[in-house]
Amino acid sequence: MDPPAAFPGLAPAANSPRIDSEAAEHYVLPITPPLDQGDSDLCWVYAALSMLETNYMQRHPGSRIALSRGYLQVASVADRFARVIDGEPIRLEEGGLAVEALALIRRYGLVAQSDFHEVVASDPIYASMKQELAETAVTSEKFEVLDDALADQLGAQPSLTHLDGRAVTPEQLAQVVLGSHEWVEFDLARNGTEGWAPSRDPDARPETRVMYVKFDRLIELIHDSLARGRAVVAGTEDHAFLIYGADYDSVGKPLSYMIKDSLAPLIRRSSAEEVHRMLNDVTVAF
Repeated sequence: MDPPAAFPGLAPAANSPRIDSEAAEHYVLPITPPLDQGDSDLCWVYAALSMLETNYMQRHPGSRIALSRGYLQVASVADRFARVIDGEPIRLEEGGLAVEALALIRRYGLVAQSDFHEVVASDPIYASMKQELAETAVTSEKFEVLDDALADQLGAQPSLTHLDGRAVTPEQLAQVVLGSHEWVEFDLARNGTEGWAPSRDPDARPETRVMYVKFDRLIELIHDSLARGRAVVAGTEDHAFLIYGADYDSVGKPLSYMIKDSLAPLIRRSSAEEVHRMLNDVTVAF
């Protein structure tokens, strides 16, 4: 059976989103069925693609969009190894940030979930590809080895994919889904210093910059984004998840958040206090 175009509810057994009894302001955006990231470290990929799916469905009610996490995993592997060949000081691991997933999408495009394989265990792939590249002395040849290894072990990029029954290229799908939006990650300024600076996340690419702000600003950004009909990627210091709805009291104080996660429980309502205790960053579209 095909998955539903949207997955309403705050828990798998719920038929519709509940509203906090004290709520004066309520938001809930459509979501695609949640997916478990398994043993991977790709929460940033799952959260970023969930955000794009929700935002697209909000703009296009009835869409059955479902984006491939496995395809973006391959894009991340390709990007990391290409950087290593170029001599960049980057670690070969799966971690990253939602804004980096969006940068990969602009470079590699998007593929429908049904047009590519699922996420795979990456450790053996990293090890074997690293060995193959080490056995190649000429730098220019390393890129050829990388391309061949990616195709052999992870599959070649399809030339066509699909969106709601229409055939499109991966580049076209990315353009349609991204639209004209730009995304910014805002991180908690724990030392009080606000402004643009390199990410402190150990998984971040060297060039990644984020905006450091005070805690109250993070909370405002969540509210403003949901009010505009756009989901939010939120993060703790070591995990990313989607906020697709919230309840607020009569003075605008957050009461609870609706969360779609890639780790169990996949769909849940969490109190605002619980989320705020862990909150380190938010990524929103402008």
